[in-house]
Amino acid sequence: MKIVNCYNCGAQKNSLYAEENGFSLVKCDVCGLLFVENRPDDSEISQAHKQGKHSGIQEFNMTGTFDGGKIPQYLHVLRDLFGGEGLCEGKTWLDIGCGHGEFMVAVQQYSSGKVLIKGTEPNVYKQKSAQKRGLNVTYFDLESHEEKYDVISMLNVYSHLPDPPNFLNSLKNLLKPDGELILETGDTADFPAKDHPRPFYLPDHLSFASEKIVIEILKRLNFEILTVNKYPFMQINLDRIAREVIKAILPRRKSRIRHYFKGIPHTDMFIRATLKT
Repeated sequence: MKIVNCYNCGAQKNSLYAEENGFSLVKCDVCGLLFVENRPDDSEISQAHKQGKHSGIQEFNMTGTFDGGKIPQYLHVLRDLFGGEGLCEGKTWLDIGCGHGEFMVAVQQYSSGKVLIKGTEPNVYKQKSAQKRGLNVTYFDLESHEEKYDVISMLNVYSHLPDPPNFLNSLKNLLKPDGELILETGDTADFPAKDHPRPFYLPDHLSFASEKIVIEILKRLNFEILTVNKYPFMQINLDRIAREVIKAILPRRKSRIRHYFKGIPHTDMFIRATLKT
């Protein structure tokens, strides 16, 4: 285990927010970032990302399967992001942490195949899943990678990073002049602990930020914010709902089912940014 401070403001003071799977999720007393204080070391995190398996009191697998239902949602997001601009033919696009490739498929459909998109994904099983669909997906070291791109996207990646500011800074070397970054993550750091979407899936997720925190980080790194779009939190685990329904029926069992149906908050945040020249 490795004890860390807030990666956003560097503060050492924090307050316990929640505990799960043997890990402590704390809230920075200065900027409000939620982060796992007693996280696995970097080599463990890297290995977990490759295999999709994360250990604590319990071990769980986050590999999942290809979900075609995400594609219409992603097409809606792309229309919101680019609108009438569309995507110019020949643009190069890198999707970091591309998973099974659903967002890559959406980009291909939205651009009518005119965009040259590739993905990098550490999970070996997700790589194979994407490759079976004919997608250009491998895994390579971004620090030594020399190719540059018009667009870099990273969806549901930010919260898994040990040091998001350092990672985002490294991406600047991979962007062409006027290149753009599409970053998706949750806007949940300001939620009271009782209302935060659960489970946290610690230590797969290492932090939960807010719009204010992510934008401040991007601005410090010399990014200009173009748009911020938010959508309802739709990644609801059906198995989890079924278990909570059973708890609600059984006597003397506490259920969190009300949290799923009291109104879906708009916390799924897409930020479009470009480097200042």
